Amino acid sequence: MADSVRIGMTGVGYWGSKLARNIYESRECDLAWIVDPDPALRSAAADRYGCPAFSDLGEALAQGAADGVVLATPASMHAEHARQCLEAGAGVMVEKPLALTGAEARSLTSLADSKGLVLMVGHTFLFSEPVRYLRQLIADGSLGDVLYVYSQRLNLGIIRDDLNALWNLGPHDIAIALYLLDDRPARVSSRQYALLSRELEDVAFVTLEFDAGPVVHIHESWLDPRKVRLLTIVGSKAMAVYDDTDGDSPIRIYDTGVVAHDEDGQEVPLGQRAPEVGESFAQFKLLTRAGDMHAPRLVGAEPLRSEIDHFAASLRGDHPPLTDGAHGADVVAVLEAADASSAQGGAVVPVDW
Repeated sequence: MADSVRIGMTGVGYWGSKLARNIYESRECDLAWIVDPDPALRSAAADRYGCPAFSDLGEALAQGAADGVVLATPASMHAEHARQCLEAGAGVMVEKPLALTGAEARSLTSLADSKGLVLMVGHTFLFSEPVRYLRQLIADGSLGDVLYVYSQRLNLGIIRDDLNALWNLGPHDIAIALYLLDDRPARVSSRQYALLSRELEDVAFVTLEFDAGPVVHIHESWLDPRKVRLLTIVGSKAMAVYDDTDGDSPIRIYDTGVVAHDEDGQEVPLGQRAPEVGESFAQFKLLTRAGDMHAPRLVGAEPLRSEIDHFAASLRGDHPPLTDGAHGADVVAVLEAADASSAQGGAVVPVDW
């Protein structure tokens, strides 16, 4: 099976080298070739994996047969390189973000659809067991109605010089939010700050508003004393916390919440009924409820390996990619709306779907 799917790797720097390793070690595909303009990186990868190496993507596509290509090139080149692969007849998995404009992202999606080719975006967290578990908790009603979600992705560095904090870190949390809620936000507000006296912003605060009710707040920063990878879901029945830095218990579920009682003392589902005009607090009471905490044991494959195997299966035609071009374009649309809001001093702006 493996030799039927050949995947080329473009860009074998810090992140690309991890992807190349997972392609090489996967039983679902073969590493067809690698591309990198850096002679040292290119030579080291070719020696390690025993595959052809090229300095130019066009040359690799012309000379080396591949069913698909994984792109881990600079974000400013994602759209150009993805288009190059698709026009050469190869499916492509692009590291986040898919493109730097919504127009480019939608154009790539249309091109892939017209050619019947796979276009996938590397939103790796959607292939992690904790995130999949959270989605199931929401889908089966274990948390009740989702009231709001907030996420923090903070660290001291790495300070990028090509993307600001929002476009570098934000795709992760936006992709997770859209996946968990299985919906797209209608409105976005954002404030971004360049605190290191550069043109690129180092800190971002983003709020997503969904017509179905939930609110999502996102805090991104590479100027923070601690490494924080935290996501909290507040539901009407229970609450869940996902700490990606906790290798032993990344998910904690709290049987905690707020319950409403009507004038007869009967419990009323939170979020389904609000006090009517003139109704007194004595007739409608909100009471906190504290219960146990549960930390489920989760066992899953390395997210990058799951992502690569998923891409290979999509290339074989087993299923469409979970993080397809449309999903990637949705994430870019939210990022664009956040930029527009920040430029207007944090005004609430509609997302251009």
